[in-house]
Amino acid sequence: MDSMRSYRHGNLPVALLAAAREILDENGLQAVGLRETARRVGVSATAAYRHFTNKEDLLASVAAQGFHELAEAMEGATRGADPLIRGGLAYIEFANQNRGLFRLMFGPVLAERTKYPALQAASAGVEAMLVRGVADLDPRPLNDNHAAMAAWGLVHGLAHLIVDGFFPATHAAAQAEEILAKVRLPRPPVSGPTS
Repeated sequence: MDSMRSYRHGNLPVALLAAAREILDENGLQAVGLRETARRVGVSATAAYRHFTNKEDLLASVAAQGFHELAEAMEGATRGADPLIRGGLAYIEFANQNRGLFRLMFGPVLAERTKYPALQAASAGVEAMLVRGVADLDPRPLNDNHAAMAAWGLVHGLAHLIVDGFFPATHAAAQAEEILAKVRLPRPPVSGPTS
C-alpha cells in the first residue's frame, strides 16, 4: 500500500495507521514510531502527534485494527460445518499472514489494554467469538470457561509455533486442521445438589 497516496485521498489517521502497518511488516515492531510513520506519509511529526499521543497509542490503534480483522476472519469462517475448527484455522491463517501484527496484538507492549478502550473492545470481540465457538459445551464467560480457554490456548499456541518458525508454514493449515479435529474440549463440571 502506498501511504502517501492513501493520505492524499483519505484522512491522516488512516494514512498513519497504514504506514505504521507497513513499517511493522517490513522492519518489525521496534522500527515503528510516530516520527518514522509521519515521514513515510509525508507529514511532520507534529501532525502525527495531533492524532496519536505517543508510539504506544499508535500501536494500540494498529492492534485494534488487527483484532477487528481477526474477529471478522473468524466470523466468516465459522459459518457452515465444524465452526470451531474453521474459526481456529482462520485464527491460525490470520497469524501466518500477519506475523508482525499478530506479535503486536498479543505481545507485551500492549499488555495494559485497559488504557486503550478501543483496543479493549476490539480484543473483547475476539474473546466473544471464542466463547460462542464453545457455547454448546460451556456458555460461561471466558475467564470461567475451560473449553474456550483450552480451544484458545491450542489455536494460539499453534499460531505462535507457525509465526515463530517452529511449525512449518507450508503444511500449517493441513496439520492444524488434523490436530484441531482430534482435540476433545473439556465440558464444564456438573454441579450436583448440595447437602
